[in-house]
Amino acid sequence: MKSLVIIPARGGSTRVPNKNLALLNGKPLIYYSIQAASLIDDVEIIVSTDCPSIAKYSESLGLKVPFLRPANLSTATSSSISVIVHILYELIESNLEIPEIILFKPPTNPLLTSFSIRNMLEMKRNNRDIDSIMSIHIPRVSALNFLSYSSADEKIKTQIYDIEGVRLYDIERSQDRPLSYANSPACKITESKYFIEKYINHQIKPEICSGPTFNFESSLGYEINNLEAYDIDTMQDLEILKLIMQSKENILDQSKFPHVYL
Repeated sequence: MKSLVIIPARGGSTRVPNKNLALLNGKPLIYYSIQAASLIDDVEIIVSTDCPSIAKYSESLGLKVPFLRPANLSTATSSSISVIVHILYELIESNLEIPEIILFKPPTNPLLTSFSIRNMLEMKRNNRDIDSIMSIHIPRVSALNFLSYSSADEKIKTQIYDIEGVRLYDIERSQDRPLSYANSPACKITESKYFIEKYINHQIKPEICSGPTFNFESSLGYEINNLEAYDIDTMQDLEILKLIMQSKENILDQSKFPHVYL
């Protein structure tokens, strides 16, 4: 097991009830991440879930759900890093092979393609001295539009960015501003040794693990487009994506987004 794709899919969801099994274009949300990951060669895939229904559905698609995630790691406040550490502990305790590379692929970005995942994995395999590859994108609303705002007195203080002596709040035309990139949770790929050295070797329990699912001090970015980065966090997000998928002939223009497919 050289590379392992982890798809985290707990049963509970605060903002979107039963989110991972919510139907999107006639298929459960988790289907799209399973489908994309299944098209990657030379990887194993594990679905991490506390929900028997999600486990059963995942297994019906040929995936492995070797163990259910404990309830204390499946709450609304459980960290993503705890999912990875829990799986590593389970593999170690079961005397199973530890992957060299871990791909963390949440179901909440269903338009991320196998093309991008494959390219990210190849990028990682060609840069073993770098711990992580993370998906990034150019956000629709630039980070350079952000404000320093006081909710107490409702006053706008100033825009917070100043790059090379240029006050960005003086640049009103968006086309004149430097490009800004945003982190996307669509996919993070990291050397497993990073998690082992940071958590396992110190015997830190999964439930108290905190921090990102990648090493921000040793990372490369892989740019995905905004459709691939589309993230489902609320019911509104889900309903908007349903409309996008229903109108895919027009919105998912293959000439503009050749690697987005459904």
